[in-house]
Amino acid sequence: MSLVDFVRVNNTRYSWNSTRFLVEGAPTKGLVALDYSQKRERKTVYGAQQDGTPLGFTAGKYSVDSMTMKFLKEWSQTFTDVLTAIGLGSYGDAEFTFLCQVVEPILGSPPITVVGSPCVVVGKKDSYEEGVDELVDEFEILCLQLTENGKTLWSKVRGIGI
Repeated sequence: MSLVDFVRVNNTRYSWNSTRFLVEGAPTKGLVALDYSQKRERKTVYGAQQDGTPLGFTAGKYSVDSMTMKFLKEWSQTFTDVLTAIGLGSYGDAEFTFLCQVVEPILGSPPITVVGSPCVVVGKKDSYEEGVDELVDEFEILCLQLTENGKTLWSKVRGIGI
């Protein structure tokens, strides 16, 4: 059964108001954007065959090639305060687990949960601009692994050491 087949309360679809964010298990407010991408670089393997067709694929290398978090200026201070305590004086030294949940009262459906771990801050971009827009800080995050509802892009079978 696909997600669109579930019974939705008031026909509410997932939106920004459906999201909940946690850093090291603590609810985090003031996040206005989260972007990430992941990939598994695999290569087609060829060998001596008369027909020239491929023999298979390599296992590949997994990476979270980008992850950014944008906070409202006042909440970015809270974010860096928490990480500075974990990193013993440097928010860039702090390893943390990040969790994003997308939740709506949908009968029969668990929330969508994205977990990034371990994560570290590797860059920060401040932006001050005249106008009516709110001030935000953008953090570049290095993350080693992402799971989405327990599903992974990398090979779990290879990870158990068989």
